[in-house]
Amino acid sequence: MNTKTKYILLILAVLGFALAYYNHLNELTGISFDSIELKYAKRSFGLGILCAGLYFLKKNWRNILTKIMLASFTICFGLNLYIFPRVYENVRINKVYAEYSEIETCEEMEKRFATDLKNNKIVYFQFGIGYDVELAKTLENKYKIQSFGMGCTIQSEKECYNKLVNEYLKEKYNDGIIDY
Repeated sequence: MNTKTKYILLILAVLGFALAYYNHLNELTGISFDSIELKYAKRSFGLGILCAGLYFLKKNWRNILTKIMLASFTICFGLNLYIFPRVYENVRINKVYAEYSEIETCEEMEKRFATDLKNNKIVYFQFGIGYDVELAKTLENKYKIQSFGMGCTIQSEKECYNKLVNEYLKEKYNDGIIDY
């Protein structure tokens, strides 16, 4: 195996492993499932490592093992690269949600709303049994407001924030969320 191939294998293996590790940690905790792509990426990485071990034991198999390693690490890297944007977006959303979860009073939410309004990053908290996808799409497309599904338990501090959002929409657009 020449030096160029060694470096390519090393880079693919390291990047594939790093992305697999990031995706594994954040996909399982962030969106609560282990995707089929991630399973195949892990298996492919394992096959590449197995071939790397055999490479040093079987000298007459080195040519085919090099090709298998190259294919395995490429598949691992490619699948993890495919998963990464979805996982990263969910991590970002969870971080935003965590910021709001720390706020416990209406007064703090009013301050946060003022900051969000200034930064043009307003959110809306949906309460109830089902998440209203149409409302979320309307808020996102028409007003650039991100929506979070909160479930059945109404949280008073987030309701305060929602009232401010509704007042803002009525003032600026002569429209309110209640109207949907």
